[in-house]
Formats: sequence, structure tokens, C-alpha cells
Amino acid sequence: MVNGRPSITRQRGVTYLWALLMVLFITLGLGKLLENVAKTNKRAREAELLYTGNLYRDAIRQYSQSTPVGAKPYPEKLDNLLRDPRYPVVRRYLRRLYPDPVTGNAFIPIPSPDGGVMGVHSASLLKPVKTAGFRTDQAAFATAPSYVQWEFTYAP
Repeated sequence: MVNGRPSITRQRGVTYLWALLMVLFITLGLGKLLENVAKTNKRAREAELLYTGNLYRDAIRQYSQSTPVGAKPYPEKLDNLLRDPRYPVVRRYLRRLYPDPVTGNAFIPIPSPDGGVMGVHSASLLKPVKTAGFRTDQAAFATAPSYVQWEFTYAP
């Protein structure tokens, strides 16, 4: 203490250091928040993919089970699920062709050995977040390295 005033020279920069630390913590917090939001969005798209894929599988199952004797059990194309051309009356198995929730594009049809479409799958090569808790008919999804291997098929 010189002249009755405390020494300020030793405390210079402390406020600046605290301000830098606060900026660092805020940046880290925002980074973690954005990471959590991105993962939540991916999980939501994944759940929608499972739902939409099951809609297609159920529609193909209904189409196959209502097949007249002597006709092919699978639709020639996915558009046939919107309006069944085998009947004179309107029969619908889907309301519309739903896009792939992960890519935003159309699903890729899986051809049947006998001709027609027996299922669909995504075109995304991203790694799935969900690796457990699938239905018994979807148990293979747990070990799939990408969404392309999530095939929603119906085999009578």
C-alpha cells in the first residue's frame, strides 16, 4: 500500500480472465445442447422410418392376402398400393406413397423373386442410433451397420 491505496497492478486482467472462462463455458454448453438436439432429431427420424416402413410392409401384406387365385401375390410397382388395378372397385392399401424420413426421397423397392415388389428400404448409409428394442420380426435391424439394411419386406 502506497499513499493509502491498494495495489491494483497485481489484479489487472482478472476480470478479463473470468470473462474468457464464462465465454468458454457458454460455448461448451451450447455445443453440448446442439449435439443433443441433433441426436434427438435423428432418433425422431429413425422412429418415423420404422413406422413408415411398417406401413409399407402391412400394405404389401394386405395386397398379397387379397390376391385372386392365379394372380401374382406382389404389386408390380408401389403405385399399385394406392389403387389396386386387379379389381374394378377402388381398393387402397396406402393413402399415398410416403417418403423415406431419413433421406426425404422415395423408398427403394425390394424386388420379389417372382416379380413385383416385396418390400422397401431406405437409401441412407448413415449409422442407426437404435441398436436394441426391436420387434421380433425386426431383430436383424440391431446388427445393421446402416439404414440400407433395414428392409421392410413381406414374405407369405
